Amino acid sequence: MAKSGQKRTIDGAAGQDSLAALITLGTAGVMTFLAMPVIAAALVNVLGASERDVGLFSTIQLITLSCGCLLSTFLPRGQFRRFGIAALAVMIVCDLLCLTRPGWTVFLVLRGIGGAAGGIAVSQATAAMARTRNAERSFGLFLALQTVLSIVCVYAMPPIIGAFGFAAAYSVLLAFDILALALVATRLRPISAAEEHHAMPGNDLAGWLRSGGMLVSILCFFIGVGALWTFLALLGQGIGLGETQVALVLSISKLVAFAASFLPGIVGGRFGRIAPIVAAAAVLVAAVQVYAVAGSFAVFVLATAMFSFGWYVIYPFQLGALGQVDHDGRPMLAAAALTGAGLGLGPALTVLGPGGPAGIYLIATLAFLGAGLFAIAALLRPSSPAPILAQGS
Repeated sequence: MAKSGQKRTIDGAAGQDSLAALITLGTAGVMTFLAMPVIAAALVNVLGASERDVGLFSTIQLITLSCGCLLSTFLPRGQFRRFGIAALAVMIVCDLLCLTRPGWTVFLVLRGIGGAAGGIAVSQATAAMARTRNAERSFGLFLALQTVLSIVCVYAMPPIIGAFGFAAAYSVLLAFDILALALVATRLRPISAAEEHHAMPGNDLAGWLRSGGMLVSILCFFIGVGALWTFLALLGQGIGLGETQVALVLSISKLVAFAASFLPGIVGGRFGRIAPIVAAAAVLVAAVQVYAVAGSFAVFVLATAMFSFGWYVIYPFQLGALGQVDHDGRPMLAAAALTGAGLGLGPALTVLGPGGPAGIYLIATLAFLGAGLFAIAALLRPSSPAPILAQGS
């Protein structure tokens, strides 16, 4: 991969193809999460599932996704193509079996297995993207594709479900998994164990501490996101917004997120990584304060736009920073597991506050502050960059 003092790159179209394969692999891993709101609604409206059933389904998907990410840390490092293909094969089999309309228990088991495979897929892709020349650009494009596909799921899946039944929802996931498998199998080069060991020799104590600091920063960020995003619709209704207005706000947030996801790639390393992370964290903290004083539709839209902007700028830089300080690979593999953990902890921690919107705003503010402070602590001391896997520019 890289010899001492050198950086291995894949130039030209090969680099672009490798990056496309990695982004598609990672997105396939979280597709079930992106489609979860539509699938959850279909469970209730088509199958007559209860709120408890939907909660169980969602919990299984999030927990198994995180477990798959953690499982990746125990797999041989650097085998992105091998484990990506294996994970996609498992996901394809699970999606195919879901098309047969299995019973409820079997369905949950299949989604749990598919979720774990998805966790392996997204963690392997994330670890590989951290080694591209412009990691922030790679992660920004990764988030951009997720944003586009979440919109596609909202508009494409309901008509398919209405025409062919609930099980047909998994035909959309199946099609994307097959596309990802084709790209990974044909566009990613196998990496030998010797290459991987030479490129990622491991972390010393300082490296582990700094990687840990960035992992805590990422966890704090998702705690804040979970606290705020979970209750966003209720916060809007609390100031008198109707369902149509709340839906419009969420649509606007997707557009802002899509545009913001390209900014990390444009900024790149021009200002280092501390300054962009701190600036984005400040935007997130400010967004919470705007939510706290919002009393009209326009102000609520402004707060949501700030929230989405900060969200889709800080996360690519956090991942890029983790790739900078991590020379072992396992912290990066584990990073994706913190998404589910943080999104789950955020709403749970709001009960520890004063209650109501004030508790939500308190937890979100503290979490976003923590995201910035832990990143500063982890990045203050310069470190050598991780080896480059692909150009991706």
